[in-house]
Amino acid sequence: MDVMTKLAERRELFWDVAESEIPTLLIHAPEWVVPRVFEYGTVADIDAVIRHYGSEKVSAILHASTMRPVTRAMAFLFLGIDPAGYYAS
Repeated sequence: MDVMTKLAERRELFWDVAESEIPTLLIHAPEWVVPRVFEYGTVADIDAVIRHYGSEKVSAILHASTMRPVTRAMAFLFLGIDPAGYYAS
């Protein structure tokens, strides 16, 4: 089973959309999917998103989004990005 199929089966990530819409969102709406997975997903989910979309695209999406504290922490841990300088010393 491929990474996106496994991710599509994670209803707890996409509780507010119809199950039939999830594959389309994964393909056509990464700017919606990526922050959602960073906020609510497991380590495996986050790794799957990075592998599928690529770290550059995921970084760009996260830089452009308003990150909640948990998303910001995960972005820093997985990608080393800190757009607001939150972790800068």
